[in-house]
Amino acid sequence: MKSVCLAILNYNGKQHLEHLLPTACAAAKNVRGTCTVVVLDNQSTRDDVAWIEREFPSVQVVVAPKNDFLFSYNWLARKRTEDVLVLLNNDLKVDRDFVAPLIKHFESPDVFSVSARSYDWNEGEVTSGPARLEFKNGFYSWNFDTQHQQTCHTFFSSGGFMAVDRNKFVELGGFNPLFVPAYCEDVDLCFRAWRRGWRCIYEPDSIVWHRHQATWSGHSTTDYLDSLELRNLLLMQWSTFPMQKGCWPRLRNLAKLFLGSFFSGDRVWIKTYPRTLLFWLGVRRHYLWMKVGHRELSQILSRIEDECSSKRLMSSTRTDDMRSSASSTTSRLRT
Repeated sequence: MKSVCLAILNYNGKQHLEHLLPTACAAAKNVRGTCTVVVLDNQSTRDDVAWIEREFPSVQVVVAPKNDFLFSYNWLARKRTEDVLVLLNNDLKVDRDFVAPLIKHFESPDVFSVSARSYDWNEGEVTSGPARLEFKNGFYSWNFDTQHQQTCHTFFSSGGFMAVDRNKFVELGGFNPLFVPAYCEDVDLCFRAWRRGWRCIYEPDSIVWHRHQATWSGHSTTDYLDSLELRNLLLMQWSTFPMQKGCWPRLRNLAKLFLGSFFSGDRVWIKTYPRTLLFWLGVRRHYLWMKVGHRELSQILSRIEDECSSKRLMSSTRTDDMRSSASSTTSRLRT
């Protein structure tokens, strides 16, 4: 049985931990073998650490050397000895049985990460699913297929509730500092894992409830978060994915996006794109190793969509459907 660490990231989040820690402790007790609950505190300025030590004595509190957002996980992963790290935002609560469905997949030596099914905190709607890469109007994007609630491969595992093979995580160097402070770091991490020949899996039998963006509440405005998300989306495009072929199609698509943003009153694109481009031009030489070509991307997408046999992930019927989808996606990427 793999040893497990439930690693909860926290910064001044006692109001969230009041909901998460009782459920995390219950889930840890329900695991056969070693399962430790650890709060990775990013130097909270309130009484979070003292409160945890008083109210949850079975929980280990580890204070990060600095508040490095979720990149503090890179430091923690090198300090721990467990086989599997389950990375959890503090704005969650988890099902009592949520650990075992994640951990079982790590019996396969090529599994890098497994992500859980998330429900909206209040409405109870499913908010996660297997992630798929899309290409439209000259830009790549990725979305969760919330209608597909079966165990399958996923383009990436959500960083807020994902289990990772700790040794593989450390071998990859953890989350990439290009994406500090947040957004796309989990996409980049899992894509690099796919490039290594490892796999990422979506497991709907593992369940969490999530307050979306609650950890940012009170610290950041909506405009800031939208700009940050767009910034890192652009950096992911430029650092990793192959460019659309032909200069004029790229310029045409870019002009459409700017004009659409201007006439809709959305200033995020107009303000964020030039700043991000200038930043990228200044640092791009340090990230040339991240770039993939069309052929490699197509091969990775085919692996993601190839769901293996019914004994491992899905039925053969669904496998054929996914292969057809991969072929369609690859065709779009090459045009």
